[in-house]
Amino acid sequence: MQNPSSRRVWLAAALATACWPALSQETFPAKPITLVVPFSAGSGTDQITRLLAKGLTGNLGVPVIVENKPGASGAIAASAAAKAKPDGYTLLIGSATTNAVNFSLFSGKLGYTPDSFEIISTLSSSPISLYVPYASPWKSVADLKAASAQARPVLTCGSGNAVNQVACEIFRQQARVPLINVPYKSNPNSLSDLAGGQIAFAFSDATAALALVESKRVRPLAVATTKRYPSYADTPTFEEAGVAKFEFTGWTAVFAPAGVPRPVIETLHQALVKVMALPEVAQYTQRTGSVVKSASLAESREFATQELARWSRYIKESNVKFEQ
Repeated sequence: MQNPSSRRVWLAAALATACWPALSQETFPAKPITLVVPFSAGSGTDQITRLLAKGLTGNLGVPVIVENKPGASGAIAASAAAKAKPDGYTLLIGSATTNAVNFSLFSGKLGYTPDSFEIISTLSSSPISLYVPYASPWKSVADLKAASAQARPVLTCGSGNAVNQVACEIFRQQARVPLINVPYKSNPNSLSDLAGGQIAFAFSDATAALALVESKRVRPLAVATTKRYPSYADTPTFEEAGVAKFEFTGWTAVFAPAGVPRPVIETLHQALVKVMALPEVAQYTQRTGSVVKSASLAESREFATQELARWSRYIKESNVKFEQ
């Protein structure tokens, strides 16, 4: 017959085992969290991530580390994050490139699929613009089009991610501008070469280009939005510049590998919502002209689904194809 003391020990052990999953979830996070960035330091995605890391460190009480893994239109970082243990400690700072455009451009070659991730929260968006070197004689899209007709060799268009690769190609088709699409690991790389005169023009989100615009090394010719961009009030939209149906917006969002427990997802979502409401984040978005995209979990999931479908349709209709 089991003595009372042994029975109490057994019951305590059984209760501890039964409650372990709940206790584990309640103690999240208990170690550093890594935010994997698909682009290099200085990109718009990198800048918002570093603000997030600082805010999350204070909110969650553990170190939050930023790890840049540029290359292959963000697929290197996204693939690595998709294979991480689904415990909430490795997250992807995804974008229109990694979590929408890539699936249509490089189907079957990415190392991850839409089902590899669960979105935690949308973060921000920033319009795409066409930039030229500050000293360029082209003052308008019309100037660029006129020059392209006689340019030898053909003009080069820099693109720091898949969104901007598509922008270059659609611009070639709709504006009828002969060009060679030159892909880069990130927008800062393409913009640096643009400022140095190595390429003729480039597409980029406004956040990544801000410093070079302010230092008068590059300047925008047109913005891919329906309305003029407040930070570039004197710059026309593509519609105004004579290129119809040309809308491109870059966005960022936080994704977790599929399989992360729901309570962990909710903890991270709530922390991100608080961080995106901080004054320093508002100051950053105001300075860069980006827009905070705060949303519930359900709204974030709907956004990711809509973007996937929108880019798939856009790329199919435009017949854009690239080799990764």
